[in-house]
Amino acid sequence: MLITVIFALLPILVAIMLGMFAAKRGHFSDKDSSMLIKFVMTYALPMHVFGGIWKTPRKLIIEDIPLALWMLGSMFVCFIVLTVIYVMVLKADRAVSTLRALSVADPSIPFIGSAVLPLLFSASESAIVIGIASLIINVILLPFVFTALADKEDTNAPKINIGQRLKKSLTKPLVIAAFLGFALALAGLQMPKQLDSTFTVLGKTAGGVAMFATGIVLVTRKISFNKNVFITVFLKNLAFPLVIWGLMAATGMPGDLTRIVVVTMSIPTATMPTNLAIEYQINESEMASTQFLSTILSFITLSAAMLLLS
Repeated sequence: MLITVIFALLPILVAIMLGMFAAKRGHFSDKDSSMLIKFVMTYALPMHVFGGIWKTPRKLIIEDIPLALWMLGSMFVCFIVLTVIYVMVLKADRAVSTLRALSVADPSIPFIGSAVLPLLFSASESAIVIGIASLIINVILLPFVFTALADKEDTNAPKINIGQRLKKSLTKPLVIAAFLGFALALAGLQMPKQLDSTFTVLGKTAGGVAMFATGIVLVTRKISFNKNVFITVFLKNLAFPLVIWGLMAATGMPGDLTRIVVVTMSIPTATMPTNLAIEYQINESEMASTQFLSTILSFITLSAAMLLLS
């Protein structure tokens, strides 16, 4: 199990550490990390998301309802509950609260999951999980996230109402790409195989470039293993999957379904919170450090989840 996790996480750690090395050598600066993330969020990632969702067969979207509902419930409820706790109870800034909640609710399924899941489950099950996760994140969660971050785009602009926030979030390239891909897939207009490379040539660079930019931030903004980072990583790597495991056991869910959902939720946090933190200049060091520590500790936590559920 540990070997499986090591080889799944190694490309991520190498990309982050190369970014750190490049920043230490002075080849890239803090400004460069912002430019790289702008490229990822505006061009590469929308291409990746659009192609990935469009080529997901319609039957995979609509057939496995229990899996889709558990993943949707787990990720969406976690995101909403944590955001409310941070904002209403702890009185934290709304934008920071949103990114912290997203760090817990959003496992790195497209990048780490695509390496881990096929080694544990069938190719069709893995494809279903990756497709459903992409839909949940890009079609459901991101509009909420962009709405919460709308005021951070131009601090000199007047405050905008909820309708304007929603409009801004729905016109983001990433959200448009996800909705368009989902509409085409749901309509049964399967993407021709000949077009696959059209979206993957640029799209596959998204994960690597985002992780490289994370490494730059960890040097230019300094690694910050503070209380907030440790709490977020604890929630992501341990508490969140354990709660889902407990709920599924208490409700008598089948073992196979429990196994794939809990392992999926045990995957470390995605690059998205760090990407958004860099793009909007919100606690970049905290979000990058959270991603880095979550990935490092997942050598233990993800291996343990896989072993316990095997």
